[in-house]
Order: sequence, then structure tokens, then C-alpha cells
Amino acid sequence: MDWRPAAPDLRPFVTAFAERRDAAAFATMRELPVPVPLLQIMLGTDFYLAKARGLEPAPRAALWGPSSTTTRSHTRQPLHVFVAALTLHGSATLGRPAAGCLADRQTPLDDLLPAASRRLFSRVLEAPDFDHRVVAMESWLRHAFRCAPPPDPATAMMDAMLDHRLQGPVFEIARAAGISERALHKRCERLVGLSPKRLLRIARLQRVLAVLHPSPWLTRAAPGEALLEFADDSHLAHDFKSLTGLTLSAYRNAKLASGDRLVHTVIEA
Repeated sequence: MDWRPAAPDLRPFVTAFAERRDAAAFATMRELPVPVPLLQIMLGTDFYLAKARGLEPAPRAALWGPSSTTTRSHTRQPLHVFVAALTLHGSATLGRPAAGCLADRQTPLDDLLPAASRRLFSRVLEAPDFDHRVVAMESWLRHAFRCAPPPDPATAMMDAMLDHRLQGPVFEIARAAGISERALHKRCERLVGLSPKRLLRIARLQRVLAVLHPSPWLTRAAPGEALLEFADDSHLAHDFKSLTGLTLSAYRNAKLASGDRLVHTVIEA
């Protein structure tokens, strides 16, 4: 697993880049909720997601909206995928031509990009390794966002929530930022398709996962803080099970058994 933060000038639109290269195929995996939108590019085999009609391959290069629920996944050969983690402002700017909200959708990039932008994007696919892919992606993103307007206040506030800079009840967040709770709710539902409260829960889940994951490479500045956001242990256990379908111990045991560095994917077989 490779990871690198985005260049400072791109931070309003993208926060980081990552690349996952599995050593084996996995027949049964669980994809836990991720609150931020992602640009995901399959460099190797197809990645299959459980849909109403069964397992279906995800688009090879797509804008993935925030995921609100846990879903099953599957690969038939070892997975190799390059990812850019976007802000909501970045995904809203990039996905403007697409109709509807972002949550739980995968929109092929070919549906979003004009021909000239697709040609520039091809350099990402042609890059020989992670470092070169980051350079090519940053160059393409600068082109894609060169005329982007500044974020509206509600979108900026939601990005602060997902970046863990704003926590607490929705009404307190809205009041502190000088925006009505109703305006925040309407913007969140229109852009993402989820309520602000649901987004906050999924953002809080990310902080809990970082505490529970047994790998020492994760940064834990204050490992107890995320757990203190819950009223008690029962509240924590119920919320975790509701969002992931797993108990706290099942998540940690799965990570110990597999030895993987992934946070949001649980390998079950």
C-alpha cells in the first residue's frame, strides 16, 4: 500500500493519493463505508461489487461517491488500483455534468470528461509506477480544476466535517459556522444524498477504525479520543455494528488474521 498527501495547491479538491496492490485474489471481502469521494482507477483485474443482480464489475476508471453502507466485494485475480481521495468540493466540480447525488454511485470518468481531458488523463494510465502516477494525476487535476469556483459555505463545512476539523451535533456545527441547520441539510442531501448526521457518523467511524486497526503504521495522536465521542461502550458497539455489520472484536480479529494494511476493506476469505 502506497500513500502520499496531495500538493498544497490541490488541497481544496484532493487530499491524498494511494495505491493498493494485493498479493492474491479474495473471494469474499467487506467494503466498509467511506465518507469521501474517490477517483478509482483499476490498473489490473476487475473489481466486483455486490449489486441487486449479483456481483458486477466496477467501472475501470470512475468517480466513486461517498459510501453509506457496507457492501461485499470480490476479485478473481490480485487487485491493483490507484486512488485519489477528493473533497466534496472537488467531486462536485468534477462531477457537475452528472445528474443526481454522489452517495453510493460509481460514475465512469468517460461520462464526465470532455475528449481533451480524457486524452490528458491517459497519461495517468500510461505512467510506470506510483510516483509517476501521482505526478501525472496532479498535473491532470490542475487542468481539470483550473477554472473551479470557490466552494459554497455548506460544502466547505461538510468538507471540514469529513476532514475531522468539525465534530459534534449538526445544529452546533451549523450555528458556529453561521449557517442554518436547514441550509446545511438541504445542501448535503442535494449534493451527497445523505443527511449531515449520517455523514458525521461515517466520519466518526473512520476515527474509530484508526484506533481499532492493529497496524502500527497508522497515526494515533490521541487513540482514546474517537472512543470518547460515544456516550458509552454500548453506544459505540451498536453504532459500529450498524455501520459495518461487524462487531468491534470481529473487525480487529479479521485484521490480525489477514495481516493486511487496509482500513476500509475486511478480507473474509
